Amino acid sequence: MLNHIYTGLMFYLIVIVPEFAWLRWALERCLRRWGGRWQIRGVGDAAVLPLAMLLISAFFFVLTPALNSFSRLQEVEADIFGLNASRQPDGVAQMTLQVAEYRKLSPGPVEEMIFYDHPSGRSRIYAAMRWKAENLASLSARSEPPPPVMPVRICRGRP
Repeated sequence: MLNHIYTGLMFYLIVIVPEFAWLRWALERCLRRWGGRWQIRGVGDAAVLPLAMLLISAFFFVLTPALNSFSRLQEVEADIFGLNASRQPDGVAQMTLQVAEYRKLSPGPVEEMIFYDHPSGRSRIYAAMRWKAENLASLSARSEPPPPVMPVRICRGRP
């Protein structure tokens, strides 16, 4: 429905093609400079593998904010899809508060951009309450009563 598999494949294909081009360029440059000292004969030598892994790791480390932003965008879309399907914004907020026991609820914007591949708890609760405000009339017109809500106990440290 949301085509996340196809958009994810396209996104990562777009990322991997330049990554291989950069890897080839960086390997040649490193081998020209240090290959003799490291006794690596060329790109086809098995001894180049640790250097290749280091360069690949460095590339993806630099791209971490972009990769996390793409993942967060897909998660936001999935959250809205879930809200539209379940029509339970209070349940989403409670679930998010339970997750807050092991994940920071409200990170700073830079922290979220760099380290979070899912929306922060604060963002998810805000989206759920905004959805509730925009759809309150249709929620109150439902014929069946909402399911019972379990109380949430948040504890930090020892249970």
